[in-house]
Amino acid sequence: MYPPVDAQPLTTRLQAIRKTTLAFASLFKDIPFIKYDENGNEVERIRVPIIYGDKEKYVKRLDISQEKVQITLPRIEYGLLNIQYDPSRRTNQANKITGCTSNGSAYVHSPMPYNFNFELVLYTRNIEDANQIMEYIIPFFIPDYNMRINMVPELGITKTIPVTLTGDSQEEDSSGVYDSSVRSVFRTLTFTARSYLYQPPQYYKPILETHTNLRIPQNSTTLQLANGHGSFSTGEIVYQGISYNRQTARANVIDWNANTNSLIVDNVKGVLKANTTIKNQVSSAQYTIQSINTSNIVYTADITPSPNTYPVTGPYTYNITITDNTL
Repeated sequence: MYPPVDAQPLTTRLQAIRKTTLAFASLFKDIPFIKYDENGNEVERIRVPIIYGDKEKYVKRLDISQEKVQITLPRIEYGLLNIQYDPSRRTNQANKITGCTSNGSAYVHSPMPYNFNFELVLYTRNIEDANQIMEYIIPFFIPDYNMRINMVPELGITKTIPVTLTGDSQEEDSSGVYDSSVRSVFRTLTFTARSYLYQPPQYYKPILETHTNLRIPQNSTTLQLANGHGSFSTGEIVYQGISYNRQTARANVIDWNANTNSLIVDNVKGVLKANTTIKNQVSSAQYTIQSINTSNIVYTADITPSPNTYPVTGPYTYNITITDNTL
């Protein structure tokens, strides 16, 4: 099921979970925030910091030292709650996406659809600060916001991932004092990103040489002849036996090479035998069949790229060698 550790390049770790999580966090990066004094006058403009964290742990830190953490507000924390399989988006897993990489040709199967459920928590001093940040978030989700992720860079596979705002809740903590200046507001937003997970890519070694045999029709036969005389022409009939009328086997001539005494025939009727004389029906030509070759390789083509290294970084050509096996 899983490839050996040393059998694939390290880039087979596609990091789809990490990419989806970072892409989600990037949606809320550098949200502007204006601080006001008690009279409503602008005091400072900042960018709201965002970190990966756990809401419960942060709430405990607030309980320990409310005064100290006030100087860190506002801030945003996000977290991946869970990943759930989404069968409604499943496609045929037999489909393959192929491409060329620096390690050779590769493919991945169609991805598996998973929903990534995230939590985004806004920590502010008061409700008005929380509302200020919310106004930079909510209007962009109508109801989805699309983010584009480069899932498999080496194969050029990118996906558009819709992110949906699915929930909103608010909590307040004023340490039990109604008019306390030490106050914390927790605004929790939940999102679902409809993302994907991929199986590790499968790599093929590059093809650096091809060897092709070109054959005559499969029912033809090559006869190596010896100890005889005469010639044969295409379309003539040759036979074995005392006479044509008392033949034991016959065939039609396809090609005759007088230099090598090679005779190619087809439409063989009966069984041609080696070490037996074969005769021409229309002339006195006759030879002894020395051997019978049923492979019938007429031409051999060898093709190699130049240069024969991978990957190719510049112009390249092919070296083609064709051998005539009938000569």
